[in-house]
Amino acid sequence: MAVPDTRSPIWLLLLPDPPSDVSLSSFKFAYEPALSTVLSDLANSSKKNGKTSRLDIALYSSSLSASDRRPRSVLASGLQKLLGVLYRLVCIICAEKAIDVCHDNDVDARIFLLGKDLGHSSHGEATPSRHLLQGPIIDFQTLAHSSRPWIRLFSLESEDGETLLKGFFSYRNALPVGRRQHLDIERVGGGLTFEQPRQDRYQAPKAPKSDGTRHYCVAVGGTFDHLHPGHKLLLSMTALTLEPEDPHKPSRERTMIIGITGDELLTNKKHADQMQSWDDRQQAVREYLSAILDFTTPSEALRRIERFSNPGPNGQAIHEEFGADFLVKYVEISDPFGPTITDESISALIVSGETRSGGKAVNDKRTAKGWSALDVLEVDVLDAEDNEETGDVESPQNDQNFLGKISSTAIRQRLSAKSQT
Repeated sequence: MAVPDTRSPIWLLLLPDPPSDVSLSSFKFAYEPALSTVLSDLANSSKKNGKTSRLDIALYSSSLSASDRRPRSVLASGLQKLLGVLYRLVCIICAEKAIDVCHDNDVDARIFLLGKDLGHSSHGEATPSRHLLQGPIIDFQTLAHSSRPWIRLFSLESEDGETLLKGFFSYRNALPVGRRQHLDIERVGGGLTFEQPRQDRYQAPKAPKSDGTRHYCVAVGGTFDHLHPGHKLLLSMTALTLEPEDPHKPSRERTMIIGITGDELLTNKKHADQMQSWDDRQQAVREYLSAILDFTTPSEALRRIERFSNPGPNGQAIHEEFGADFLVKYVEISDPFGPTITDESISALIVSGETRSGGKAVNDKRTAKGWSALDVLEVDVLDAEDNEETGDVESPQNDQNFLGKISSTAIRQRLSAKSQT
């Protein structure tokens, strides 16, 4: 098993516009050849140097624009479907190729969204505005000016792939020579749906500007043991639901609350001997969120981390500030509700299809206290099957391998078996 290391190599993959049909079968045609090549290369690198290979996947969508001022919650559901199908495809490929894909194994894949010029005025801007440095939706300039130490950029061998490369390097080449890190480029085979008409590309959901709620304090909870793609999708949906900073209005604090189950509640879990500590789980969540949220350079970073240890419910916490008005709270939870029934300012709760009943229980508690009910937003559960007629039927063996990529219990079981051999 590779060793997680924040100094391990980072690779970048640019993926062109998704097809309008957001399904596993269409994404396989569009992206599987490229992803298969890239993931195999990264897995080989991990085996060679003994360190987890980190892969940043920037999924471009021409439907993301600065002029769209609708509440982020209107867009979040559709965008998480894009991420969900792409994470499913990553897991399926890794299952077929026996590549470990959770946070502390061969390949650590992190997907974020890329739009075109989301508020930049010109190529000549030396530094993006602060609000543009925060994902999970960024633009070309923010990506190109990031100081992440990518060692290779993968691009699809297609007209759309070349367009993305041109957009990236139009900003990258404008950097001062001292900031231009060497970046190898490798073109990989694309799918069959590129060079597609604009009407056949993904379009963001249509809804009036008045629809949806603007959320400035959102929450999610979970165990987050051996962080895997299912966890990543849940965390990405949480980030997508939070309203971005509006540079045209006075700043308003925005808060993400990540409830992470305390160690004492997990002693009866299967294969508990392989359960990660709260500190290790929090660190894995933090590293993932940093990967999709923070695109500052070291000189631009305005981050501060503070640990709290107070008596009473939810008193154990780590707060991380991204600038003056964006706060991420990692809270150790000791009951099923966590901060959702102690913090009235929370307005949205992100759940998976498996935990939707928890959202109802939270709202029952809040209503009993005279508080507003939370907007409960559900994330799709990752699975290996495509229910469409055109979808592939996964073999039982591949289905088991897939489960091993998105189930903390299955991961612990595998680790436990390895430790006994």
